[in-house]
Amino acid sequence: MAVLVFTRLQDHPRETYFATSGALIVGRIDCISAAPGTEQWSWGMNLDIGGLPFRRGGVAEDRPSAVAALTEAWGDWKTWAGLRDLDALEP
Repeated sequence: MAVLVFTRLQDHPRETYFATSGALIVGRIDCISAAPGTEQWSWGMNLDIGGLPFRRGGVAEDRPSAVAALTEAWGDWKTWAGLRDLDALEP
């Protein structure tokens, strides 16, 4: 699996990013409130690959924290699914 790539939606009314890994849409992060002192970001992933759906989500205080939370959830899903990155394989 490739690393997550965050792509901003240009035609969306608020700051929103899709997270993808290769051709797979993994999740998204959205700016809920951009006002100084009250900035909040939601993040979520919903992968229905395999027998059981894998859903995670939450709210973070800034975009880097939302990216970190979604990236951690992506790692949890790969572990749950029994997958690992090719560069993590030993020769």
